[in-house]
Amino acid sequence: MMKEICSEDVERLSEVYDPDNEDSFISLYIDLETSYESFLKRRERACRYVLKKEPSLLENFDKTMERMRDVIMKNLSQRFLIIFASHKNNFFEAYTLSQKGKNLLIVDTSPYIRPVVEMMEDYEDIGLILIDTHRAKVFLLCENKLVPEKKIAWDILRKHKKGGWSQARFQRIRREEIKRFMKEVALYCEKVFKDVDKIILAGPGNGKYTFLETIPKSLKKKIIEILDIDFDENERKLIEIMQDIEKEKKKEEGEMLINHIRSEILKGEMAVYGVKEVLEKAMEGLLEIILIDKNLRVAGWICEKCQVVGVGKKKNCPYCNRATSEVDAIEEIIEFCERFDGKVIFVDNEELGEIGGIAALLRYR
Repeated sequence: MMKEICSEDVERLSEVYDPDNEDSFISLYIDLETSYESFLKRRERACRYVLKKEPSLLENFDKTMERMRDVIMKNLSQRFLIIFASHKNNFFEAYTLSQKGKNLLIVDTSPYIRPVVEMMEDYEDIGLILIDTHRAKVFLLCENKLVPEKKIAWDILRKHKKGGWSQARFQRIRREEIKRFMKEVALYCEKVFKDVDKIILAGPGNGKYTFLETIPKSLKKKIIEILDIDFDENERKLIEIMQDIEKEKKKEEGEMLINHIRSEILKGEMAVYGVKEVLEKAMEGLLEIILIDKNLRVAGWICEKCQVVGVGKKKNCPYCNRATSEVDAIEEIIEFCERFDGKVIFVDNEELGEIGGIAALLRYR
């Protein structure tokens, strides 16, 4: 069964390239619920026209596309496929993706990962804890699908019948049972949300606030919103609510990072901006967080042998004098970030455009 692409796959793909600096890698993003065949025919025809003067690359293209088409035909039940392949380099990897993107066919010296990085950045996993005084439902919003993790319920009132107790004693016993129940929920949530950074806490009444008082700091700091929601709210509505909150939080995070970068620019220390400057730091592995305008495209060149990238055009590598290849400089910055574990965030921000459409915070050394 074909696997869903993950961040570890993308990081590994960022290190793959053609050692001869040739355009031998094909990156295919295909939405199988569209009329993709006409798209494929048009792109194949255009690529063959460009490659016809280089018989070896044309042969590589045809053999790679033949295998790609075979994989497509065997996986028509999938919604979206991503394939990176090069017959020349004996390289072939195919993945699925839950969310959809644009149909793309890119021929380059390495796998073209920018689209998948952008799509994965758009869909961050979010946890949801829906709770009252004796029931809890735990969910994970993963790539726009709500996955039920667990339902927990304690029959507190039946477990401790009032009998001949005083009202005060009964209420004390009940409060203690509620706390025990909520500690069990918290313990479970700590485990299931270990790799999740954002959690929404919701439910009717004051149960969610009692829960907030009982949970450890490690879990509390992940809670980004507390909402009044009916315990039996339908899942489609929950997804809409969580998506709206996530969109707003990402906008706020982008604005906070822009302000942080502005402050560092004034100090002249831990921030860089502009494609050339950001690219230089990316090649050194010094970028912690990078903000990129979603529409930014910048022509560049690369020497795969020296692993040197520059902005603009350059026929030969200044270090080894080998012929270079034309690339998207932004794609190369993203690849360097993936290799060195930097975080890439795509934004739509006018202020970022004023400083070149790209800026980054540096690592502390």
